[in-house]
Amino acid sequence: MKTKHKIIMGDCLEVLKSISAESVDLVFADPPYGLAKKNGLGWKYSKHITLQEAWDIFNKDDFFEFNIKWVTECMRVLKHGGSIWVCGSFHNIYQLGFILQHLDAKINNSIVWFKPNAQPNITCRMFTESTEHLIWGAKNHIKTKWMFNYNLMKTMNNGKQMRNVWEIPLTPKSEKWAGEHPTQKPVELLKRIILACSKEGDTILDPFVGSGTTSFVAKSYGRNSIGIEKEKKYLPIIKKRLNPPQKTINDSEAEVQYLEN
Repeated sequence: MKTKHKIIMGDCLEVLKSISAESVDLVFADPPYGLAKKNGLGWKYSKHITLQEAWDIFNKDDFFEFNIKWVTECMRVLKHGGSIWVCGSFHNIYQLGFILQHLDAKINNSIVWFKPNAQPNITCRMFTESTEHLIWGAKNHIKTKWMFNYNLMKTMNNGKQMRNVWEIPLTPKSEKWAGEHPTQKPVELLKRIILACSKEGDTILDPFVGSGTTSFVAKSYGRNSIGIEKEKKYLPIIKKRLNPPQKTINDSEAEVQYLEN
C-alpha cells in the first residue's frame, strides 16, 4: 500500500486553517512547553545550557492564547472518534488538559513517560525531573467509538496489559544521525501511540513535527501523515529521515511532498 506524506513549512496556526474539518484520524502534538529562558541556565559542572529556543519563549497570556488556538484547530480537523495526544511537562500539561476538557474531548488516559537516563537537576533546589506526561483524548466519543488496539499493545508488552507508565530512554544518538533537534522524541514513544490508536491507511497529523519523528514512524507502519514545522532549519533533518540513504521496501511505496505555506 502506497502512503502519502506532506511536510508543510509554516506557522501551524495558519496552516491548520487550510486543512479540511474532520479529515485526520490521529493527532500527535509535541508543542512548545514554555520553559525556555532567554539566556538559558548554566551548570557549573557542565557546558550544558537549558533550552533557549525563541519558539519556546512566551509570556503567560500569550502562551495560553497560543495553546487554545492550536488545540481548537486540531480538534476541528480531527474525525469523530479520532484520538488526540499531547505531550508536555508540568509547565504546560495541566493547561493543555484544561483546554481539551473545555473542548469536550474525552480524556482516556494520562501517560507518564519515565526516562531512566534523564539529565540531572542543574539547580539542586528540587527533585530531579525524570518524566514527561502525555494526555490521550478522543473527539465526540458518544457518536463514534475511539480506536484502541488493545491486543497489539498487550503483545508489545510481553503478553501483559500495557500500563500508563512507559519506561523509554531519551532519544538515542542512533536516531539523531540526520541532525540535532533539542526536543526530538524517541521512535519507541511514537510507535506506541500510532500503533495503539490508528490502523494502516489512516492519516496522522503533527502540528509541531520538529525533526520528523511522527512522519517517520507513520511512514514505517503504513500510515499517511501531515507534518507542520515553523523552523526552516529543521527541514534538512526531516528530508534525510524521510528519504534515508539506505532504502527499504516501505520507502519505495511512499510519496513525500515538501510544501511552503
